[in-house]
Amino acid sequence: MGVRWMPLRGVVAGVVALNLLGGSAMAATPAKAPKPQDVKAARTVIRALTHFDQSSLRHEGAMTAAARAMVAQVKAGCPGGIPASLANGTEKQQSVAFDVLFESAFDLTLNVNRPLAAATVSVSKRLAHVHFATRTLTRGIRQVAKLSGVLLKIKPSDLCADVKAAGANGFTADPPGTNRFLNSFARVIGDAATSPPNVLKKVKDLLTTRRDKTALKRLQQLSTREDKFSNKLGSKWARKLAAVLSPRSPGGGTGGFPTNPPPPATGALRRARVLSAFAAI
Repeated sequence: MGVRWMPLRGVVAGVVALNLLGGSAMAATPAKAPKPQDVKAARTVIRALTHFDQSSLRHEGAMTAAARAMVAQVKAGCPGGIPASLANGTEKQQSVAFDVLFESAFDLTLNVNRPLAAATVSVSKRLAHVHFATRTLTRGIRQVAKLSGVLLKIKPSDLCADVKAAGANGFTADPPGTNRFLNSFARVIGDAATSPPNVLKKVKDLLTTRRDKTALKRLQQLSTREDKFSNKLGSKWARKLAAVLSPRSPGGGTGGFPTNPPPPATGALRRARVLSAFAAI
């Protein structure tokens, strides 16, 4: 089935930033001692991201409930909306179905992240006010701050309305709602993440004391735990969502359509893919 979980977590910085921070917490000390202002700023970044991860862990139950509620809503509103017969459909039909599936997967991400809205706003604001001694680092962390709040600008779509509209036209054209959603995704993601900053790699090198390295290691541990939960949650509920939207055919085949390789994307989805910094599909 084509629905795949997109592990964007509650705040994009929580993924992008911590991936950049990956590696040994005991990195080699830079040849030149960091400036006190840079060390202070780096510590603020670590505290902000740690606070977000701790908040994420406290909201695991609410995130699970949000996923369950979305699947129940789809089950009540548009079960079987993407028929298994599309496995033998035209290239255009498969492409339209793929766009709708992209919409459903991203909707799942948005709904699961709703419980983390307050934590997302908080980490975004804290990062936006960090000042390093150099303009390059400051600009970079500002971009991370902007990126961290990007998902809050995208509202979940009316998925079942779009699934029904696609079904009504025989999956020969993207429904207007799907087009709006994909264009909104492309615009917001493109504005915030044209070029992901590498500032956080440099932040790691500014943490040279034993206490700072311990704080970084703690952040990495929290991130690993949260990523594990997020991936498990997403995989489970993406499968459930897929089973509702496109159940197996009576003959026992898989629902939906072949996605290895996936069908060619329509214009809206192609733009979304190109602009996305997160490899969502």
